[in-house]
Parts: sequence; structure tokens; C-alpha cells
Amino acid sequence: MAKTIHKRVLGMDVEAHPIVFPSGAILIIAFVVLAVLFPGEALIRFKQVQSWISGHFSWLYIISMTGFLVFAIYLALSPFGGVRLGPDDSRPEFSRLSWFAMLFSAGMGIGMLFFGVSEPMSHYLHPATGDGETLEAAQKAMSTTLFHWGFQTWGLYSIVALSLAYFGFRRGLPLSFRSVFYPVIGNRIHGRLGDLIDIMAILATLFGLATSLGLGAKQVNAGLNFVFGGPPQSTSVQVVLIACITAMAVASLISGLHVGIKWLSNINMCIAAFLLLFLFVVGPTVYLLEATVQNTGSYIQDLVDRSFWTATYTGGSRDDWFSSWTLFYWGWWIAWSPFVGMFIARISKGRTIREFVSGVLLVPTAVAIIWMTGFGNTAIHQELYQTVSPNMSQNGLMHNYSPRPYPVQAQHDQYGLPMTEDRQWLAAPVGPGETMVLLDPNNVETNAQGRVYHTAFDNTPVTRKRGVLVSAASGKPYWPTEKNGFPPDGQYLAVTNNLTIGGYLDSPILSAGKSRTLDTQATAMFVMFQAYPLTWLTALLGTLSVILFFVTSSDSASLVADMIASGGSEDPSTGTRLFWASLEGVLAAVLLVAGGLVALQTGSITLGLPFCVIVIVMCGSLLHGLKREKAGLLPSVQQDHIEGRKPTSARAK
Repeated sequence: MAKTIHKRVLGMDVEAHPIVFPSGAILIIAFVVLAVLFPGEALIRFKQVQSWISGHFSWLYIISMTGFLVFAIYLALSPFGGVRLGPDDSRPEFSRLSWFAMLFSAGMGIGMLFFGVSEPMSHYLHPATGDGETLEAAQKAMSTTLFHWGFQTWGLYSIVALSLAYFGFRRGLPLSFRSVFYPVIGNRIHGRLGDLIDIMAILATLFGLATSLGLGAKQVNAGLNFVFGGPPQSTSVQVVLIACITAMAVASLISGLHVGIKWLSNINMCIAAFLLLFLFVVGPTVYLLEATVQNTGSYIQDLVDRSFWTATYTGGSRDDWFSSWTLFYWGWWIAWSPFVGMFIARISKGRTIREFVSGVLLVPTAVAIIWMTGFGNTAIHQELYQTVSPNMSQNGLMHNYSPRPYPVQAQHDQYGLPMTEDRQWLAAPVGPGETMVLLDPNNVETNAQGRVYHTAFDNTPVTRKRGVLVSAASGKPYWPTEKNGFPPDGQYLAVTNNLTIGGYLDSPILSAGKSRTLDTQATAMFVMFQAYPLTWLTALLGTLSVILFFVTSSDSASLVADMIASGGSEDPSTGTRLFWASLEGVLAAVLLVAGGLVALQTGSITLGLPFCVIVIVMCGSLLHGLKREKAGLLPSVQQDHIEGRKPTSARAK
């Protein structure tokens, strides 16, 4: 059994497991280096792995997520529900209100802000089944969104957190993932197999959080630019934001769990509650109240059917929808489960299993229903009954003009270029005919089935963003120059329109300088706020809320990573927590610069497959452990811990 190393470095205490800490750090740094050196190749390989997982293991994700929920409910209702997560005389460290705020802030806060508008609108515009942009599509959009953020998600987190808390606090084992498998592998949890389990947990925690930090930086950047005319949406600005907010997270973690995370979580919940209340009061109040009731009913009514839906009989684009949404979420949540589960376990000591499962399942799901209704249905209401008319001087809502294709000649176009099915530039007249806009439906050759392409004529690396052909390196709209055999007309033609929020999300939107496309998902919430008074205040609070969620998530993840890397310490040293917090920020920033954020996101989804198997085994181990306690078959040292006795020297041996 490897012992935890305790040292003092640069005036700070350092506590680290000699195998898990360096192995996790080296693997993460190696991944960063490879992503920087070979971003396109990493993206292609991860997409191939994701496609393989979707094609072969979608059934496992679906049945597992449903099974985790059923198992959590069973434990709460069973005779095991009265078992306390700690010694018999232990009591909770935090009040219920602080507990709810902390598990919500550290869990999915950034995601709910980022997707609160864009996901319901996406399902409304492009539903899994049926026609889009109808009232029926609106209802199904909300039911689908709640399914992705509701009981299944928190059923998974409750199982992981409950297992960690039971074996860590109740049985007196190290608060680490290896401890959960004690009933299965016994004392081998202290060997190499246990080290491997903990290393995988660290990788999933850091990879998952880096993507979340990237999304948070994008939304903060979008809010500052779109509403306040701040710095433009760019990678360099987002890297600076990550550095600044990571510094805030470091300050928070130095203050400790009972000060930093606790108080920031409480403040953030107040801000989020204000934004939600604002929409219910200033927005379509009666519509939102009615939608809350009906959304709840639709979600519960559709729950069983959706819990087993695998898109078997849909095929084609519907199957692509399933992979892009439900499978994406399930893999994403499973990959996130080490982080969220460990953090929830750490703040839940002293609660009974019944109280724990009830709180973790019901409260976040209820919040998700109200939150997604407030933001999602407000956006849908705007789409149905309003037109978004923001201050045109800030970004102009400029989007690509899409004229009808000019009739193509039999073998060659008007520039003398050969026309084939896979190599075709369509040209179309614009206005009176002086300016040409080149459209690009087919004239790229994909390499290795990835999302990075090369033009057929000059081998320029390009990709597409919401229908716009852009340079793979800079992200700016690609326009062939005269040396490529095309007229040197410069930028894409842009027009200024008043758009509905759906049109805004579904159209390629150019920045004011026409040099890049905007991230409309990141700006969706701020576009919605512009339809109501006090836009500056709601946008400011929305941006502040993202920042605080950013800080609490980073702080929480560094705590979790350090708990695992230290060998299971409940309160790890400040020095190593600073290391993990800094590494998280570097990881997110480097991958943004390298264009590897999508690769990282896909990589974290890929980690969901082995963790799905681990959580399945975890369920069996937890049930076996509870049954052994019920039968009085625990090792004497663990029984002493439960009953609050100090083990005698003989027992300790």
C-alpha cells in the first residue's frame, strides 16, 4: 500500500499519493501537448471513437442511466434508507439551504445558463420527431430538454455520491473512488488496480471541467461584447478571461470550503433566483406559470418512453439527432460523475440515505423544471409572438446572404472550373449583378471523416460554422483570393435583418467587422434579455452569474481532484489544490488556443463508456456493502468507526 506523501513546498503543505498524483498530472499534460501539436488529428480520432461508441453502445448508455435512477429510488424506499452517511452519531455539516445551493452551483450551473435558451429553441426548430416550428414542437422541445436535465442525470449523481459517502464516511475508508470497490476486490483497492481507478477519476474530472470552463469563458465574452460593447468574441479574450476567473477560483479555494464555495454558491443562487423571477414577472407571466405546470406533466408522462428510446426505428437524420443530443448528454454526465459525485459526497456527511437521495433527486430536478421553463419558454414565446430588435450598432445581426444558385453549365462553370458532384462551386448574382457571392455546398474534400476539410483547388484547411465556410486556423470566413482563380471580392456579403430569436440561432451571424461568425449559442440568453427592460442589469447579472458558477465549479473540481490525488483526504492541503486549480485553467486555455475544445469535449464523452461500466459495478458493490452491514459482517475496524469507538490496538492490527 503506497503511503501519502506530506511535504512543505514554497511555504505550503503538499499532500499527494505517490502514484495517483504524478500519473494523473503527467497524462493530462501529455494530452494538452498532443492537442496543441496535432489538433486536427486529435479531433478526427476522437470523432471516430465517438461514432464507434454511438454505433455499438447506445443501448448501454440508455439502459444504464434508467437503471441508476431506479436503483437510487429503491435505496431511498428500502430499509437501507435510514442508514446515516457517517457514524451513528454524526450530523450534517451544512444547512439544507446551503447544501442545495452548493450541490447545484458546483454541478450544472454553467450548463443551465449556457443551454437554458439555446437547447429548447434547437429542439423547437429541429425536433427529434415530427415537424419543427409548431406548437406541438414547442411542447416536445421542453419535455426533451427536461429529460436531459432531470431525474436520470441526478439519479446517476446520487448513486456515485452515495457510494463514495457511504464507504468514506460510514465505513471509514479513504474518501476516494477505490474505496467504493472494497466489497468486490477487498484490500486490493490499495494496490495498482485502485490506483488505476483513481487516475481515471482524475482524468474525467479535469477533462470535463476544462470543457465547462471553455463554455463559461465563451459566454462571459459573449455577454461583455454583445450587450456592453466590450472586447470582441475571440480566443485571446477568452484565454484572458479564463486566467482572471481561475485567479478568483484560487482565492476562493484558499478561503476554504466553509467560506469560499459556500458563500459564493449562496450569492449565486440569489442572483440566479432574481433572473428567474425577473422573467416570470416582466415576461409572459401567465404563459410561464401555465407552461411550468404543463411541462411538468409532459415530462412525467413522457419519462418512461424516453427512458428507453434508442431511435431504433427512426434512422437517418433522426438517428443523428439522437447521437448529438441524448447520447451526448448521457456520455457527458457519466464522464462528469466523478467530479459531481465526489463533491456532493463531501458536502453530504451525516445525512441519511433517504434524505440524501430525496434531496439530490427532487430539488435539482424541480429547479431544472422551473429554470428551463423560465428561460426556454420565454425564448419560445418570443419566437412565436415577438421579433428580436437589438441595438443594431453593436453587432448588426448580420448574416450571410443566401441567394438562389445560378444555373450551372453542363460541364464547367463560368470560371472554367470542372463541375462534378463532389467538386462544385455555385455562383449567384447579388443585387444588380456587380458583386458575386460564392456558395460552397459540395466543393470540399473531407479527410478521414473528420470536421476539418481541404478545398479541392488550393488545399486550404477549412471547416464550417453554422453554414459558413471558415478558415480552420483563424475561424474567419473563407474567401478565395484572385490567385486561386476567383474574383478578389473580399468578404462575404452581409445584410442586416431584424430576426426572431430562432432566426438568430439558426442563421450564420457575422460580427460587426464581418471578420468572423458569432457564437449564437453563447449569446442566446443575452439576445432574449434585450426584449425586456433593464437589459443592462439582467445581462450584467447573467454575466456575473456565469463568472460565479465558473469560480465555484473550478474550486469544487480542484477540491475533488486533490481529494483523489491525495489518497482520499477529506480536507487536502492548499498547495496541491492550487496546483490542480491552475492546471484546470491552463488546460482550458491551451485547448481554446489550439482549437481543441471540441476534441476535449468529445474525449470526455468517450471517457463515459468505461465509467458507465464502473458505475454499474459500483451499484453492486454498494448494495453488497449495505447487506453485509445489515447482517453484521463488517470488519471490526469498520464496525468500530460506525459506532463511534476508537479501535483497540488488537483490532487495528
